[in-house]
Amino acid sequence: MQKLLISLLLLLMGTVDLYAGTIRGRIHDPGTGEALAGIVVEIRVLNRVALSGLDGSYVFKHVPKGSYMVTVNALSFAAFSGQVGLEVVDATAVLDIPLVPQRKSLLEVAVTGWRNSGATDAGARQLEKNADNILNILSTRQILLMPDVTVANVLRRMSGVTVDRGSSGEGRYPVIRGMDKRYNYTLINGIKIPSPDDKNRYVPMDLFPSEMLQRLEVIKSLTPDMEGDAIGGVMNLVLKDAPDRLMVNAQGALGYSQPVLSQSFVSFDHGAVNPKSPGEIDGSGYIPSYSDFSYRNLEFSSAHPLPDGQLGLTIGNRWFDHKLGVLVSGSFQSTDRISKDLFFSLSPQPDPVPGGTQPEITDEEPRMYSIHEDRLGAHAKIDYRFNARNRISLYTVLMQLNTYQTRYYSDSSETQRSAPGLGVVDYDYRSVTNLQSIYNATLQGDHVIGDHWTVGWSAVYSHAGQRTPDRAELTTQQTFVPDTVSHGTVATGVPILAGLQRIWQHNSDQDVAGYLNIHYRFKLGPQSFDIGVGGMARHKERSNYYNEYDFSYLSNTPFTNIQDAAFTIKNSGTPESPNSYDATENISAGYGEIRWLAGSRWNILAGVRFESTNQSYDQYELPAGTFAKTGTVTYLDPLPSVQVKYKLGEKSALHLAYFSSISRPGFFEIVPYVFPGEYYTEEGNYMLRHVKANNIDLRYELFPGGADQLLLGVFYKNIQNPIEYVYERPATSESVIEPENVGTATNLGAEFVYTHYFHKFGISANYTYTHSEIPTSYKYYYHSAYGNDTVTYFTKNRPLQGQAAHIGNLSLLYKDPTIGLELQLATIYTGRHITYLSQYGAPNGDLDYWQRGEVIEDFSGEKSLGRHFSIYVKLNNLLNTADIIEMLYPPSAYQKAVWPDASRRGDRTLVEKKQFGQTYLAGLRYHL
Repeated sequence: MQKLLISLLLLLMGTVDLYAGTIRGRIHDPGTGEALAGIVVEIRVLNRVALSGLDGSYVFKHVPKGSYMVTVNALSFAAFSGQVGLEVVDATAVLDIPLVPQRKSLLEVAVTGWRNSGATDAGARQLEKNADNILNILSTRQILLMPDVTVANVLRRMSGVTVDRGSSGEGRYPVIRGMDKRYNYTLINGIKIPSPDDKNRYVPMDLFPSEMLQRLEVIKSLTPDMEGDAIGGVMNLVLKDAPDRLMVNAQGALGYSQPVLSQSFVSFDHGAVNPKSPGEIDGSGYIPSYSDFSYRNLEFSSAHPLPDGQLGLTIGNRWFDHKLGVLVSGSFQSTDRISKDLFFSLSPQPDPVPGGTQPEITDEEPRMYSIHEDRLGAHAKIDYRFNARNRISLYTVLMQLNTYQTRYYSDSSETQRSAPGLGVVDYDYRSVTNLQSIYNATLQGDHVIGDHWTVGWSAVYSHAGQRTPDRAELTTQQTFVPDTVSHGTVATGVPILAGLQRIWQHNSDQDVAGYLNIHYRFKLGPQSFDIGVGGMARHKERSNYYNEYDFSYLSNTPFTNIQDAAFTIKNSGTPESPNSYDATENISAGYGEIRWLAGSRWNILAGVRFESTNQSYDQYELPAGTFAKTGTVTYLDPLPSVQVKYKLGEKSALHLAYFSSISRPGFFEIVPYVFPGEYYTEEGNYMLRHVKANNIDLRYELFPGGADQLLLGVFYKNIQNPIEYVYERPATSESVIEPENVGTATNLGAEFVYTHYFHKFGISANYTYTHSEIPTSYKYYYHSAYGNDTVTYFTKNRPLQGQAAHIGNLSLLYKDPTIGLELQLATIYTGRHITYLSQYGAPNGDLDYWQRGEVIEDFSGEKSLGRHFSIYVKLNNLLNTADIIEMLYPPSAYQKAVWPDASRRGDRTLVEKKQFGQTYLAGLRYHL
């Protein structure tokens, strides 16, 4: 009986399987090819439903033999019904479902006025596929899901991009394809913006909240209509545009960083900082007294701060038959960070020893930073479509980052102590207020004239600025001796005064620019042509102010608190400072290009651009007749380029690009300034020349559909007169760095980008290998056999400063539309790279400063709560990865004994170790 029941059960199971089949397919937007996730698919006669996955796929399993109607009714899409049948046993029927978006705009506007915004992953792939130049794009959806809240950190996820972290742990300046930040520029909606940096042209990318972007582009080859001063690449921040229907997006979040949870945050009274120096208030001839300076920004308090917070709101819509579009977007972020920094100062001149050169550590400085940042972004755009052929728009952007930094360190100098932990120790207390902003207003028009002509124009005003008012730094000293009781150390008395310095610095950068692009399109049989001409003109005015006050004091004066400290002014400021200057720059450019569409496979774009540069400066506080008080530089550069794309099929192509480009020195770099930097005195170089480069790219592109892609590319760059910061050995014992042209460099590499989604899972990966060589002359300082200190020179190749040989990103994605859950585990790998160059070397060793390769692990997730709400989390630096800078040269036995923390590894010497801790953020989103 039991055997009979088992046999009947097996027969029944076999009967069920006998009539079971599978219905599957993919749901997509036929206009863009975008895979549509989270769409409900029904077989009503069976009362069965399925949801499409990340790749737009859906599946019904164990479907009985027969014919069925598959239906879809999705919001914002036209309804779909399709018949599918299972005719044989174990059959699989495939029914792909094209969902056509429902648009309520006028037919003429909907057809000719609608553009792919790149807000979705599939939309971004379509833009990459159709682009004339070589670029990578991140969509709105990708950016929102990432663990990052600033554009700088988002850029780390893109192919071939590294971003060094600042003292707060946030990324600041990107390096593209191993080319230092100076070789890149930044656009907002295709318009170049100025930098608030006091020395350089490049823009600190941590100013921008990532939530304000519609998409982020990294452009790696230039076309003739683009400005030519990029060798590494161009970052284009495309801000949100007015949607076709009412859009309301809002979000708020709270979080903490791990170090703030475990230790006290040190701060000062931000309101006590005087925005102007005594010299600005009372005139450069005024001699101030100590009472003219506030002491409250040197009074520090410790507490646990409020949680990190961020708020965002975007509202947009179109009116008057979709002719008028308005969008307003704003974001505010407030964060507190604590970081630790162990720094070892090395002598600019190494110790000569028999048969070699030996690095010599002079100081050990454990540093503690407490940093509060307020980041504000605001963006408004109005556009009006007169008709299908004419459109104008006005957008304004304001980005502001206010940073308040407290730094404390103790300085244990080799010359001031008899053993580790003994002797004279310096204590340094510093408060810094840094206020940066960028404002841009752009009026643009696009017009179609007749059947062949199109005209585009832009009128631009931009302003960038930075203020660092009253950077106050106090130094005290204390002597330590052995403690015979505890066998440790004990102080011999209270600290004494050792120094006080106050610095005011501010700069502004103002641009007025105009752009014009004219195109004539026509056909000759099956071939299409597009002839384009245009140009731009920009007038830039930059001003920099610097005033430094030093104070004197009685020797051996005890220090108890800043209120009772007795100082007298040592100088009346620096009215003749070379660091105060005015500069102007006039750039004019013109280009001509022709696009040739030869049949259905060839797309060729070739042309030449001419850029004229006229740059001048005046160190207005220096007396007339001072050497290099003023200076003027002019040059003209022809910049040819050609882009060739050959379609291998509907989904794949080969893309070849050549372009010539330049990189101009920073304004501050050609001024013979002297500026006391964080670790080294920085100097300008009025002999500096601009950089020229020839660039070649070849890329295979495969876009299978939806958000999937496979990109395989190689690139080569030949760079003449690259600018590097190198050490100089002055007459004094100071360590000085200055920008210099250092010969000719080559940079070549390969890139790999892969994205694939399969139902609920996805993988996104990229890897870049970069190899650069630049011949560099080093000094070899050694102790000869005759007992003399001797200097010789030798040349060896090294990588470009900031270039990592290996860069990789790997993101594992999970999305379950059934429960509205998205998860991402993201890994970043950045290989070893040079941070500072030494003028000294050894044939068997390297005295440059290298940052060690590192892995950073982040996690993010989002869960929907109904139709309009979702919650999200962003967890960063989960492995607590530190930035470690080291000299790849073994320490001597003496250095190991005196500085054990710098020489724990026998094959290298530690220079700096920066630790930032983990950060946690959780928030709520609303979308309509």
